[in-house]
Amino acid sequence: MSNFFLKNFAPRWIIFCCDIVLISLSFVFAFFLIQHLSVNFHNLLVFLPTLTVNLVISVICIIVFSIYKGIIRYSEIRDIVRIIKFAFLQFTLWTLIFITDTSHLITAKVSIDLLVINLFAVLFILVAFRLLVKEVYFMAQARPNPAHRTLIFGAGMMGQITRKVLEQDAKINTTLVGFIDDSNYKIGKKLEGLPIFSGEGEQLAKLFKNRGITQIYIAIDRLSVERKIAITDLCAPYKIKVNVVPHANQWSGGLFQKNQVKEMNIEELLERDEIILPNNFSKANYENTTILVTGAAGSIGSEICRQLIGYNVKKLIILDQAESGLFDLEYELKQKGMRQALEVEVASVRDYMRIKKIFLAQQPDIVFHVAAYKHVPLMECFSSEAVLTNIFGTKVIADLSMLHSVKKFVLVSTDKAVNPTNVMGATKRVSEIYIQSLNDRIESNTEFITTRFGNVLGSAGSVVATFKKQIAEGGPVTLTHPDITRYFMTIPEAAKLVLEAGRIGKSSDILLFDMGKPVKIIDLATRMIQLAGLVPGKDIAIQCTQLRPGEKMYEELFKDSEEFAPTSHPKILRARKSGDNNPNFYSLLGKLEAAAIAHNNEMIAPILGKMLPEFNHSPNKKIAVIDKTEQSPFSVS
Repeated sequence: MSNFFLKNFAPRWIIFCCDIVLISLSFVFAFFLIQHLSVNFHNLLVFLPTLTVNLVISVICIIVFSIYKGIIRYSEIRDIVRIIKFAFLQFTLWTLIFITDTSHLITAKVSIDLLVINLFAVLFILVAFRLLVKEVYFMAQARPNPAHRTLIFGAGMMGQITRKVLEQDAKINTTLVGFIDDSNYKIGKKLEGLPIFSGEGEQLAKLFKNRGITQIYIAIDRLSVERKIAITDLCAPYKIKVNVVPHANQWSGGLFQKNQVKEMNIEELLERDEIILPNNFSKANYENTTILVTGAAGSIGSEICRQLIGYNVKKLIILDQAESGLFDLEYELKQKGMRQALEVEVASVRDYMRIKKIFLAQQPDIVFHVAAYKHVPLMECFSSEAVLTNIFGTKVIADLSMLHSVKKFVLVSTDKAVNPTNVMGATKRVSEIYIQSLNDRIESNTEFITTRFGNVLGSAGSVVATFKKQIAEGGPVTLTHPDITRYFMTIPEAAKLVLEAGRIGKSSDILLFDMGKPVKIIDLATRMIQLAGLVPGKDIAIQCTQLRPGEKMYEELFKDSEEFAPTSHPKILRARKSGDNNPNFYSLLGKLEAAAIAHNNEMIAPILGKMLPEFNHSPNKKIAVIDKTEQSPFSVS
């Protein structure tokens, strides 16, 4: 029976009746007090009509402020404010009646003293009733041996709301120990009866150990990446689970849902703050346009499509040769409210006639060319496939874009195209050169733009996905070299930047995104193991193998010969077309196509070497580690 009352809420009519009874009792109490607790039968009979009038006034005031509609076990300050308003409205109405009823037909035995006493009695009894029910409820649902001892990082409004959500969920087997905050003004004080502890490293470590903390909820809207890393590093030795409360803009009705809380993931610990872009500028650029996205079933392509949902585009064409991925994306976009025309095209970007039919039928205004092979070791083995898709698939889409006077063509390239040491990177660099060359065509009315950035966390086939799988299997986590570094960004951020590039990019531009500092892969592996609640080297081993074919120790975002200019966004730079291209580029391009069609893999690397003087195809040669972070164009003021 007790479980029934814990899991169910009392109907509003029951709360309404309880309030009426309590209000009537307070009025009777005030009358007895005025009569010095001595009331004869005659006085009581005279008072009964007055009690009836009080009942009518109370019902009117209850309906006005709906004090019976709140869930009593979750009563809060807003409920108390409503009760205060109710009590003062009741007092005001009674006062008006008392003043106007000169014959005292209604207000017999009523005085201003009685009304004042009744005002405070009503406030006390209604608030006490709600607090008592709330306390009894939480005592009834409390467990003697909670599974988790929890701290909330952030003693502000978000922290208080987090406490409320955790307390309201009866399924959470946890005890709140207190709050953590970095503000000296708050440290040492109490918030809703719970202490506020310092977020300083040594004190926090001591707190974890002495209080047996098992999990933390980070309830701060914008916490720096450095602070997040520091928290996870402190939690790791004690195997404390770190949870992140969603941003306030994801809440509904002033609260968030428990299922919106996520465990801290590696994306949260990206060693730089996310680049923030205003959506309103991009929205105006893409409004009422027909947009084609190739490689739409992939990680970045699908995220570009998701973000375009809110841009009020005229038509969105999603193209990929992976039919299952396209089916899933189509369903997702429609579920998320894609009201504009959505066209699905299953096709290979290498099929000229098929793509030509799509352009004739759909007439796109803007093209985002994301489709590409990107796995470095695989493309070393299947170099003809890399050439046919990354170069000649791009050529198909680009040529048809120019033929049909597409306004803008945006190519998604990679940092591996800079001074490439592998076939995949070389194919992307050849694509960049070809795209830039199309802007020199007299017949071209299309602006061809290239975007270039590093690795994307969480994308299909990324190192993060590999590490997650290895950790789930109990290890070991393998990396090719302890000093290898990479640039990283998140999928949503990459998609935003591509859309922004389509807005601010001009003909022949290569737009570079600020990737921050390169991340050591061994640090990435270590933090992922810690986030899984395990100890690196103890629970999960980390093993170094050797550099894979075509793999570089570090990546670069720009060539030394490229000239840079600022854009309207401080985190995006424009690289102008360099003048060191091979004069035999087009003749070699024809030879490359013939070799690729014949799947003559042995000929491909040598031809690419002739096309790209900087192509150093030494797949098994260890490249020296060079710190190029100080040479980043983004560090120039």
